[in-house]
Amino acid sequence: MILFKKVSLLIFLSILVLITKAQSDSLRSGVYDIESIEGKKLQGKTSTVAVLNMHASTLEPGKTNHPPRALMDREELVIVKEGSLTLTINGNNKTLSAGGIALIVAGDEQSFENASDKRVSYYVIGFKSLSPVDINRGKMNGGSLLKDWNELVVKKTDKGESRPVFDRASSMFERFEVHATTLNAGQQSHQPHMHNQEEIMLLMGGNVTMHIGKNNFNAVAGNIIFLTPGIVHNLTNTGKEPCWYYAIKWYQDTEAK
Repeated sequence: MILFKKVSLLIFLSILVLITKAQSDSLRSGVYDIESIEGKKLQGKTSTVAVLNMHASTLEPGKTNHPPRALMDREELVIVKEGSLTLTINGNNKTLSAGGIALIVAGDEQSFENASDKRVSYYVIGFKSLSPVDINRGKMNGGSLLKDWNELVVKKTDKGESRPVFDRASSMFERFEVHATTLNAGQQSHQPHMHNQEEIMLLMGGNVTMHIGKNNFNAVAGNIIFLTPGIVHNLTNTGKEPCWYYAIKWYQDTEAK
């Protein structure tokens, strides 16, 4: 009987450890300082993404990140922080300056190079959806996309500026939408609200206060904001200069229309 109780206790503790680990692997709504995290890397799972990986990288002049390779099970967003980054996708290359953004769909061969004489810094956000990858869907909806900052269409607003990047299906999602927002000093992104989609906001410049749930968080350039579905949120530019950020949102199959 004593042995049985010990075995039962060990099984219970093992299950508890597994549950705790699973919960700790899930990303929570909040502001993350990617630069201060060990390895400059944040990884976890969400309600719609099996693996969400975000990291900051640098390349010295003349260096490449890796030989050309294709990622068959995930797609990536690449955003240049400072400097110039040359991306080669399926043999075609393009150089992006600070603020430039790329979507690399699953199955496309990729590599990055710093062809300049100065260090380049950039962010990579990788998505491996819980839904099966659909490489053909990604290709049929435009494939990989590279946009330099000065190529984005500017739409003036009463609060600042908006720059749509894309809104379409991809290899990971039925609908994937990215835009850049610039807010003048003192302006709010919108009134506190919630939505059913997960969202990432990458703050590229300025100082803001991020309202999430019942709490307020300070955020500065380089911080990543992650929002789970159904949580009340909004952003206020509390600095003296304009702030700007990329807003990234993806939709489940039933929400894509």
